[in-house]
Amino acid sequence: MSSTSIRTLDSTELLTLVNQLTDAIQQSITPSTLLEYCCAQLQTSEAWLFEQYHLWDECHFFHTPDSSFSENESQQHISQHEFKPCHPHIAMASTSNSASNYCSKLTFKLTTRENLTSIYLYLQFTIPQPRTLFTSMEFVLFLNIVRMYFSERASFKNNFFHSLNISEFYQDIVDNAPVMIYALDEQQRIVMWNKQCEHVFGWSKQELQQVEQPLKLFYPDKKYRDRVLKQTTENTGSKKLKEWNPLHRDGNMLTTLWAQLLLPDQTTLNFGIDITEQRKTEKILKTRASIDGLTQCFNRDEILHQLEQLLEDSPNQQQLLPFCVFMLDLDHFKNINDTWGHLAGDESLIHFSQLLRSARKQNMTVGRFGGEEFLLIMKVSSLDEAMEFDSRLRTTLQNNPLTYHDQAIKLNYSAGVVLIEQGCCNLTHLLTSVDQALYHAKKTGRGRTIQAEEHF
Repeated sequence: MSSTSIRTLDSTELLTLVNQLTDAIQQSITPSTLLEYCCAQLQTSEAWLFEQYHLWDECHFFHTPDSSFSENESQQHISQHEFKPCHPHIAMASTSNSASNYCSKLTFKLTTRENLTSIYLYLQFTIPQPRTLFTSMEFVLFLNIVRMYFSERASFKNNFFHSLNISEFYQDIVDNAPVMIYALDEQQRIVMWNKQCEHVFGWSKQELQQVEQPLKLFYPDKKYRDRVLKQTTENTGSKKLKEWNPLHRDGNMLTTLWAQLLLPDQTTLNFGIDITEQRKTEKILKTRASIDGLTQCFNRDEILHQLEQLLEDSPNQQQLLPFCVFMLDLDHFKNINDTWGHLAGDESLIHFSQLLRSARKQNMTVGRFGGEEFLLIMKVSSLDEAMEFDSRLRTTLQNNPLTYHDQAIKLNYSAGVVLIEQGCCNLTHLLTSVDQALYHAKKTGRGRTIQAEEHF
């Protein structure tokens, strides 16, 4: 055979080979027949296939009638070569012999899906440089088609060994899975409900199958239930989990995460986990991260965050303006600690913060700024309204002293206040201004509130 008879596959030859191999996969023909198809199309002088199953330690050898290799010789040939990856799932035999570039024999290793099988394909050509054939896109596609054939063959063999008791096997897996698994048919009836679902929701499969619309038990609000159904059908196969709040049998609300798969018969398979306790823990941790443990006001970080956010939003949201910021300092706090002890000091801070928060219920945010200092943010119409609040708070403190070990401890404070009308200022500038006002209040006799020199 002349060297000109071997060439890169053209589109017509490729289509013929693709159709043959596709039919082979569908008709489950033998690998020997497949090898004959390949040899006829590629016009090789010799070819063989070595199939190695990894799961079952099983091997099969297929060859053309004129092959000079035995099964043992093919194994030796494979073991003598190192296979280097040249394409995904495809490796090519290499050798230290520099003359190998002109060798007419090529050996490929094809790895099937899930690495069930390794296929070694040996091809002997009559041309001096068949590697030029391998570099073509068409030939790489041909190798992938061969790999696909043996992938199907390996999958069929793998499935066969599991098919004897497959329904019982999978039912046992579903029932004992550590996640919730349930299925709804097109009529929204429960057709699958595993033990974890029973544990989380308190309903058995038998009970739910007697209910015409079982989802009403978990989502009694129709609008919310419709949203759940819409998301369930539209997001099947999505990697993004959806969070829903169904009801337990006892009426308590749960927090759950779900993923869905839409089966060919339009049954929706749902996989979920119960994260109710996790969300409760997250809420507790979030509260602890933002609340001062002693006074139950916001802590320093949180009150500053809220003030900074308000300063950022207010220029574009005029309904937030105007507002004022108080910086309050409990007077003679050190004397309370020195006279009655630190527990009395703690009680003073708690008592002061409670009266502060109760003085106005709406449009006011209070945070402990540090030590005996508090920061107060309040929506007002004018600075006069802020000063009226200040006067009422002082009266409340005078009329409600702290009772500690049968002794009345009257509390008072010094404060600075600043009005924000335009919202055009940064946090540091504002805090500096109101802190200076507080400093003047303390320096000029305490028990008073001084307005900051600047308005913003």
